[in-house]
Amino acid sequence: MGKIDFVIAWVDSSDSKWLTEKQKFEEKTDIYVGKDDANADCRYRNDGLLKYWFRSIERFVPWVNKIHFVTCGQKPDWLNENNTRINLVNHEDYIPSKYLPTFCSRTIELNFHRISGLSEKFVYFNDDMFLLQPVKEDFFFKSGNPVLDTNLRYTNKVGYNNWSRVLFNDYCVVNKSFDISNSIWNNRKKWFSVKDLGWKRALINFICYLANKTLPVSIYGHVASPHLKSTLQELWEKCPDIMEQTSMHKFRTDNQVNQWLLCAWNQAKGLFYPAREVRLGRCYSISPNNVEEICNAIINQSFPQICINDSKNNTTYDYCMEKIAKAFESLFPDKSEFEKDF
Repeated sequence: MGKIDFVIAWVDSSDSKWLTEKQKFEEKTDIYVGKDDANADCRYRNDGLLKYWFRSIERFVPWVNKIHFVTCGQKPDWLNENNTRINLVNHEDYIPSKYLPTFCSRTIELNFHRISGLSEKFVYFNDDMFLLQPVKEDFFFKSGNPVLDTNLRYTNKVGYNNWSRVLFNDYCVVNKSFDISNSIWNNRKKWFSVKDLGWKRALINFICYLANKTLPVSIYGHVASPHLKSTLQELWEKCPDIMEQTSMHKFRTDNQVNQWLLCAWNQAKGLFYPAREVRLGRCYSISPNNVEEICNAIINQSFPQICINDSKNNTTYDYCMEKIAKAFESLFPDKSEFEKDF
């Protein structure tokens, strides 16, 4: 199987120095980042749950090789930075200086291959993604390839929001770079696998292939993503303009690509193992209407992994997060090796 590293990116949005610098660059940009759906405050908000992420890693994935903790130089005061499995990574350590400072997650993600010592196989977590069950290496990588949601449907509507517009950019890059019809057919045992996808998904994939013959970049599940470092390197070699364009922006914009391009690129090359999204986990957008369901899912460990997605429309954030934190505390009451023993 080989070594598998985890990468997690985090920001402390309450840091006054960081806020001052962010506001300085907001004033220089032509988008009103405070209101834009791509750059609302919720994109940066520290949910206070990071210690539970580390506790879940200790309990459920003792096999992980290294944890690359990526920040702009920040770190929580409770983090045991002397733990030999933690690699503290400052943006300045791996992102070229011409792209810094950055407040764009896409810049941070698309330069991960530059992290010193990063393994070929790695799993990328946002700080709102948590494991709830023990998983083995083959949950993320199987037969040497990333395990990816395998779904041949039409692309999301272009223009709906920044997210859909960026996915369309991903779609354009991958479909211009490969003969997708041949690629899918040559990997038909994966795309149309009844064993791995179930008969319904396999049939839908086949019908979509006959009707469309393109590879949509629609959804890979808003959960932790398995990647290959060599894929990132190849994208910078084969598509330098869009990678450069994405990285040059200080904030999210419409003319970028994101990390799901890696997933689509690997599928176009046949470097994937097929799976259904439901197998991989569940994403919730926090609201008072579903907070009890979220808490029950955590306590009952209902899914292998869960994403607790913030929203700019969430006016009851503090109430919801207090309940969610209590649920995590009930599941992970003990400190992990990654926390200081005060």
